[in-house]
Amino acid sequence: MQEPKFNPPYGGAINHVTDPAEHHGYLHMVAWAVEIGSHAEYIKDRCAKGKAAGAPLDTLYERSGPCGVGTREWVRFSDIDTTGHDAARGFVRIEHYVRELVRYQHAVAQYRKWHRTAPPLKTFTVTITAPITTTVRALDQEDAHRTAIAGWVPSPDGTATARLNGPPGAWVAKFNGTPSVKEVRR
Repeated sequence: MQEPKFNPPYGGAINHVTDPAEHHGYLHMVAWAVEIGSHAEYIKDRCAKGKAAGAPLDTLYERSGPCGVGTREWVRFSDIDTTGHDAARGFVRIEHYVRELVRYQHAVAQYRKWHRTAPPLKTFTVTITAPITTTVRALDQEDAHRTAIAGWVPSPDGTATARLNGPPGAWVAKFNGTPSVKEVRR
């Protein structure tokens, strides 16, 4: 099972607050704050303030009084008048964001449960044969094979170096445990 990814309809990585311990269930407040471009730390602070004040869970924001001081009057998602086109569009965007947050939180919970109950991974040594052809000068086919294999030098870090003889000099290929060549130089 792959670790779930959060795919919100808007906002950037600096805005998102996906941890329930940080947003305290105020999903609409998170969606609204991301919509208007607030940073994650500000959103966390607003959600904590909403929780401390006992604001309804579908709260978008707290109304500001004189000098920007909060009035403890909470504007709720359910209070939005959607008769205007722009308001309806904003309503749908917030709803999509909230739906993605809910989906992501559910996926994370399932992933964590799976991760706790999944059998532990084991370590296996796998030999990969890479199809490499080289030309060597030898007495016969067996001698040619022995001469070509003699150029392989294993390293303690799990990589191997092959010295492949061929005109007009020696080629060196380094492998990093996969059939792909990590480095080739002459």
